[in-house]
Amino acid sequence: MLFIVGLLGFAQEKPAESSLGEAASNATNPMAFVTKLQLQPNFTWKEGDARQINLTTRIIQPTGSIGLPFIRSNDPSKVYTLYRLELPLIGQTYPNNPSFDATGLGDVIILDLVAFKQKWGLLGIGPGLIIPTMNPKPISGGKWCAGLTSVALNTKTKGMQFGVLLQQFFSVAGPDDRPKKNFMLFQPIFNKVLSQGYFIGFSPIMNFDWENSNYNIPLSVSIGKAFAKNLSAFVAPQYMLTGPSKGDFTLQFQINAMFAAQKK
Repeated sequence: MLFIVGLLGFAQEKPAESSLGEAASNATNPMAFVTKLQLQPNFTWKEGDARQINLTTRIIQPTGSIGLPFIRSNDPSKVYTLYRLELPLIGQTYPNNPSFDATGLGDVIILDLVAFKQKWGLLGIGPGLIIPTMNPKPISGGKWCAGLTSVALNTKTKGMQFGVLLQQFFSVAGPDDRPKKNFMLFQPIFNKVLSQGYFIGFSPIMNFDWENSNYNIPLSVSIGKAFAKNLSAFVAPQYMLTGPSKGDFTLQFQINAMFAAQKK
């Protein structure tokens, strides 16, 4: 609570409309050249009175490099790298199947995305790594996974962003008693920046499990606001339309603190 109050303190002075619009654009742009600290609690209601809380902390750090910190970009305004770290804390209860009850740190996700500025927007590509925590087992996939991430995002249409984000992962190591992993996360992106820093978005994350021929396709719409140049928040209800998780309802929140990044 004290952390949230501290973040809201950034927004005490009323910013200009143009500043709020820029903040809203940076908040919704997954490849914006700003450092981000995001806290995202998701509350999910599942079948059979099962419940899950997922508090994900996400750190996004852009740098004027190419892939690795010691490889410098000749022009960071056109080519730069974003490092992204995701740390999910998960708590879940299954009254009808107590063996799935668990609380702990979920699998850690690290992405290394090289962004290339285009006339129409941004194009990004880079490797990804999933590190299993296995503590406890019900909230961990149990396998080390490696893969590739790619993003194409149009940012040149005034007040709008649209594109797609793809992440494909394969299991490369881990205990033999845990199932192999081969899945793709497909995320269409559509964001509209409104007046006074408000924004709406349509960015559901679809999960295609090639190993088991399963897929989860959600419907999700977000509504948010930039309160200052370095602070935004959104809420996004989500309903799972198809797949093994069909019928799950999730309420997503996010607080997003943004800071100027160095292009060195």
